[in-house]
Amino acid sequence: MRAIPNFAWLRAFESAARLESFSLAADELHLTPSAISHQVKSLETHLGRSLFVRHNRRVSLNSQGQEFYRELTPLLDKLARLCEDTQGENASTHALTVHCTPSLAVKWLGPRLHAFMREHPGLAIHLRTDATPPDLHQSTDIDCVISYGHAPSHDPRLVVESLHPEPLLPLCSPKLYASLALHQPWYLHLPLIDSTISPVSWADWFGSNGMAASPGPRLSFDRGAMAVAAAVDQLGVCLETQRFAERELDNRELIVLPAPNGRSLQREMHFLYYRNHRDTLKRVEHLREWLLREASLTPMR
Repeated sequence: MRAIPNFAWLRAFESAARLESFSLAADELHLTPSAISHQVKSLETHLGRSLFVRHNRRVSLNSQGQEFYRELTPLLDKLARLCEDTQGENASTHALTVHCTPSLAVKWLGPRLHAFMREHPGLAIHLRTDATPPDLHQSTDIDCVISYGHAPSHDPRLVVESLHPEPLLPLCSPKLYASLALHQPWYLHLPLIDSTISPVSWADWFGSNGMAASPGPRLSFDRGAMAVAAAVDQLGVCLETQRFAERELDNRELIVLPAPNGRSLQREMHFLYYRNHRDTLKRVEHLREWLLREASLTPMR
């Protein structure tokens, strides 16, 4: 007979180790913190060694716990895959609900999804859009979120990853730019367009070039895609992430205007986050890898 400890003990240990909290593990497994503590203690007694360092409001693995967690995790993954393979065609259809901003959906993610679906034909994507990112602890029907501008505050219940730094570019219609007199600095003579929800403003762009932002009223939009469209319509110059204007740049509907000192402005603008839960980690694995790969392929203009 194999000397394998109670599976509930292993599950409680894995959750507490990953979340660094008995309380959060209890929430995840729908138990009480006391039950998690007792199950972990039973496992430690069975193994004859302590696995955690107990702090006031959290726990952390000691060296023996780290080694045990490192060996246990792939075994649990293998067990999950075995169950999925055994279910085979009887398994329910896999679907992911993804939330992002409307501009990212229309300008960057949407045009690429066909490539992801070709790679993973058995995985359906349900895309939801809104400018305000949801709270994943409340919106339990959403698997992952791509937020714009800001990452969520630190929370051990979430995994947060940047989708790489993005170039922020002054974008203009070639026709509008051609209307300038020879040698006129565009940033002093062309109207500027503001994106009100962007964390990067014209003041940041001018500051990076050692200048003060030009005063005066400006046209503004609360969607990056609308600011890009306004630039295409020759209403002014917008400052936007390259991801919102790939098609317009490829079609020469927009051009990148030169900075006076040649400096480029880059920021982390989009963040992928999802629950730090074993089931979620498995569900979003393929999409996460694909998003990180696609985000890293953006060429500099």
